[in-house]
Amino acid sequence: MTDPDLQLVRALQAGDDSAFDELMLRHKAAIFAFICRYLRNEADAADLTQETFVRAYFRICSFKPRARFATWLFTIATNLCRDRVRSRAYRDSHRTLPLSTGAANDLPEPRSGDLEPDQAVERDERLRILEAAIDRLPHDLKTALILTAMEGLSHAEAAERLGVTAKTIETRVYRARHRLEAMLRNVQLR
Repeated sequence: MTDPDLQLVRALQAGDDSAFDELMLRHKAAIFAFICRYLRNEADAADLTQETFVRAYFRICSFKPRARFATWLFTIATNLCRDRVRSRAYRDSHRTLPLSTGAANDLPEPRSGDLEPDQAVERDERLRILEAAIDRLPHDLKTALILTAMEGLSHAEAAERLGVTAKTIETRVYRARHRLEAMLRNVQLR
């Protein structure tokens, strides 16, 4: 497996800071999109994206090419997401964005003009319930589900980002969907 970033990483490790700019250009959008979907808050996603690259910059000498640079960078981002969600300050101030809001994703908005007002309210309530259930998933299941179901990555692509096998992703997605189904089975809309 050849890493397309390895030459830039080696240049950065040798002190060429312009290589870091190129690495940021290559990976910033994907890191931000994932974090935004995970946290559902653009401001927090922007902060953690910046923190991901700050940590990568200061720890670049510890990078070993056993895994691809993108996998290493993504590991930093997922750990920051997990830590942020676990922090009491985050839970106390947690403000959410719907999955279909702004830069958080590029999914098309449902056409509410096709729905009656009561149907639109019911759809929004179902989405809110689903988002809350996704937030309650364990970190590894939530990450796999976001990458595959929301970002549209294949199991192999998600596995590469997380540094695991495609079978592991398949299993995590299956478990995430199974847990969501169980959580949502008894939910009744008002």
